[in-house]
Amino acid sequence: MSSKIVVIGAVNGKFSDMFAKLATLHAKQNFAFAIIAGDLCANASTATDTDSEELAKLLRGDITVPLSTYFALGAQSLPIEVVDILEKNEGELCPNLSVLGRRASIKTSDGFRIVAVGGAHAGSGDQVVPQYAAYYTDSDAQAVGNGLTNVDIVVTSDWPAHIRDGGKTQYTAASPAETESIAELCTSLKPRYHFSASEAFYEREPFFHNGPTPRSVTRFISLAPYGNTAKQKWIYAFSLEPSTDAPQNLPLGCTASPLTATKKRKLESQDADFNTFRYANGNGTDHYQPDYRRQKRSRNNPPPTPNQCYFCLSNPTCEKHMIGSIGSDVYLTTAKGPLSTRQTFPDLGFPGHILLIPVQHQPTISAMTPAETKQSIVTEMQQYRTALQSMLAEKSKGEDGLARLGAVTWEISRNSGVHLHWQFLPVPVDMVRRGLVEAGFDQEAANLDYPNFVKGFKEMEEIEEGNFFKVTIWSEALRKEMVMPLDGDFRFDLQFGRRVLGKLLGLEQRTHWKDCGQTVEEETADAEVFKEVFKKFDFGLEEEES
Repeated sequence: MSSKIVVIGAVNGKFSDMFAKLATLHAKQNFAFAIIAGDLCANASTATDTDSEELAKLLRGDITVPLSTYFALGAQSLPIEVVDILEKNEGELCPNLSVLGRRASIKTSDGFRIVAVGGAHAGSGDQVVPQYAAYYTDSDAQAVGNGLTNVDIVVTSDWPAHIRDGGKTQYTAASPAETESIAELCTSLKPRYHFSASEAFYEREPFFHNGPTPRSVTRFISLAPYGNTAKQKWIYAFSLEPSTDAPQNLPLGCTASPLTATKKRKLESQDADFNTFRYANGNGTDHYQPDYRRQKRSRNNPPPTPNQCYFCLSNPTCEKHMIGSIGSDVYLTTAKGPLSTRQTFPDLGFPGHILLIPVQHQPTISAMTPAETKQSIVTEMQQYRTALQSMLAEKSKGEDGLARLGAVTWEISRNSGVHLHWQFLPVPVDMVRRGLVEAGFDQEAANLDYPNFVKGFKEMEEIEEGNFFKVTIWSEALRKEMVMPLDGDFRFDLQFGRRVLGKLLGLEQRTHWKDCGQTVEEETADAEVFKEVFKKFDFGLEEEES
């Protein structure tokens, strides 16, 4: 017997309106259950007082959830109070509203098998992950489907890799994160419906899986957020009978599965022509090359002079329209091809990805001369970072007086480099508080078989005497440093910092700056907004005025 099911995109904290509309629809359609495929709560880093009150009303029971509803774990971390209730109540947030979790396989009272994998992709590790943490590993995706057959519905926060291949339907927004492990999960389970959530609505043509006839058919549907201004489809209702056999006849427009084709894809950091080290990758020219002979020739080339270095102000091609502040020994610039966008941290008004660059053309701090200048450079770099942190704290402060944004600063320091710089990026403070940023860097290093990060003060001091990669994690309540030695013979991915933070922020598709191009007008506009926002904290301006 068929039952009616309804699936909803990201709710983002708009509980009163959405559940009221759902109640009206349920009264007419009598749904068996509902699924929220995207983020239930508002983004912690941008949540307003209204969002906080909406959540409080939901948790107090002032908002009625009209029918049994399962919500997926999206890419955003759940608020602490929500996690506490879920842990106490074994996954139930309030009457009729339960979480599917980071990985879940459930059978509803109507007999429907639902499998879910939630959160942002965190690589292939086997580490123990908190039950409601907003990330998953390849091991999670593999384990959740073990031994299952006749799966009716799969819900994932990430899209399966290659899902759009071979289809005619166009997706109109920025590309969502796609992962191989989700593609493998879908191929293994062969669900009849696979749901996700995204900035815009997308429904791929149905596709059949390999195997004897009759062949299993999957429909992949990704829903837009509730209340989106573009009025894209945020809700999908359909009728389904649980655990039925594959259809005898393929539906109209059905294609072969796009998930089983073997495709050879190069790493984003393997571009042979990638020598524009100015913006957002590393400080050297020895970029990762799969062909050792090509890498060796690259190392034999003379390093760029200041007139050729994209970081040097004396370079005629220096893109000065992106500079936000110039101090005595250091200057700030917005990043070309920033990892984040204006929508990532809307309270800021600009993407928030900033580079801190010494004026002196040297690959490491220890190479700076003379000694007095070296110390003043270090001091000014730290002053600028503190000023940026103060800017974030003020711009993201909630009604409780606490900042909703923290920050990560990372640097690559090695003698074979060209021009040292630090990269600075905001992150939701909840990620810092829960240790997700630290765990993300640790896990990605393990995934790539890199050396372990060192976190003890003495050990870090010793490593910083040589070549190293350093991460500084900050919030108003916490500061954490971690250092990875780069003196081994392994090939270090200069995109490493962006790769980790891209996964944590759900911006994995923006790992490479070349995929994040802006016009000169857009770059200029971002730099102007940054200068205006940063003006109050820019000690360089204070010195000029005095």
